[in-house]
Amino acid sequence: MNIKQLRRAMALWVVRLNADDQEERRQAQIEFELWRSQYPEYQDQLDEMLSFSETMQQFSITHGISSQNVQHSMHVSQQSKAQILKLFTKVFVLCLSVGTVSYFAYHSTTFSYYTADLKTNTGEMQSFTLDDGSKVTLGAQSAINLNFKADQRQIDLVQGDIYIDVAKDPNRPLIIHTPQADYKALGTRFIVYQYPKHSVLSMLHSKVEATALQSNHVSKVVQQGENITAGSQGLSQISDINIAATAFAWQKQQILANDLPLSDLLTRLGRYHHQYLIFNRASLEQYKVSGVINTQQDLEKTLALLAMQYPLKIKKIGQYVITISTE
Repeated sequence: MNIKQLRRAMALWVVRLNADDQEERRQAQIEFELWRSQYPEYQDQLDEMLSFSETMQQFSITHGISSQNVQHSMHVSQQSKAQILKLFTKVFVLCLSVGTVSYFAYHSTTFSYYTADLKTNTGEMQSFTLDDGSKVTLGAQSAINLNFKADQRQIDLVQGDIYIDVAKDPNRPLIIHTPQADYKALGTRFIVYQYPKHSVLSMLHSKVEATALQSNHVSKVVQQGENITAGSQGLSQISDINIAATAFAWQKQQILANDLPLSDLLTRLGRYHHQYLIFNRASLEQYKVSGVINTQQDLEKTLALLAMQYPLKIKKIGQYVITISTE
């Protein structure tokens, strides 16, 4: 296991070791000790991670903040959000002297997710009507920040997926911003899917102007019935989609895969289930999946079906952690 994989694993353990449920924390502690015994070369980093975790627990006790309360913070006021930011900042300041842990703390998407303006929980889809009249629906474990001004409307997609029906405002164009591209609405309904290294636009009605942010800033207009991918190399070629099938899959919380990299499928599946999926993205992205995947189906059954089609080794660690690797 390299240091990058270690940081990902540490992020998952911090979440589990700080669960609200006492029994879940106890089980996580047992499983963590078994796991850490396999990596004696990283004992110093893991000891520092435990110190960070204990600090998080202490702040939770002192200030009365639970992970469940934070997850439901979409209903709290901006003042409460500011307090959460302040508490997180205090925790990070205490960990500044811990190199690896501070790196993880600042670069984890968990912080951005918890402090987002609107978010959904694991397995949850929820709709919102924005101040301008636009209607957005967030997929499972998704989060957005709103940046509306007198001359613009920008929605930052922090993580996950967003379906939007844009309210017309000729004086304020609406943009969905991702790390890979800006999607400027020239019409009404579309979906943006956010993955770790790229984002995908699917047009359901009218058109959108996609502008790459990680390459040469080329722009393309995507019409209804089309989609496009934005990544480190810029924008892909425009391809066709089935509008009715795409919209139906969204409504039913299904994943409509058309040569979807297996690593991206696992990313989206993980947002619908409370188990943590650990896998090497680079080794799995070569496998392409096509078909309709039911996110409501038991996760282990879905993984078993995938293992029948691809050379995968599925291993369950306790109740909440599943590793997926190539055989």
